[in-house]
Amino acid sequence: MRLRINGELTKLKVAEATKPHLDQVLADLGYAGRKVAVAVNETFVPRAGWRERVIEEGDRLDVVAPIQGG
Repeated sequence: MRLRINGELTKLKVAEATKPHLDQVLADLGYAGRKVAVAVNETFVPRAGWRERVIEEGDRLDVVAPIQGG
């Protein structure tokens, strides 16, 4: 499956007939347990919706982590 993650083309290994959910994709990308905000195709997805949001071939994900400082 090909996705754009923060503007970069990324290939994920998923079973041919499987469409993963956002929480699975984020875990595969190393974001499990981290505090991040995520938009799929320029639409914010609240954390409570990650398990339900199906990711499709060609989707664009923007993953943003908060930065401390001032």
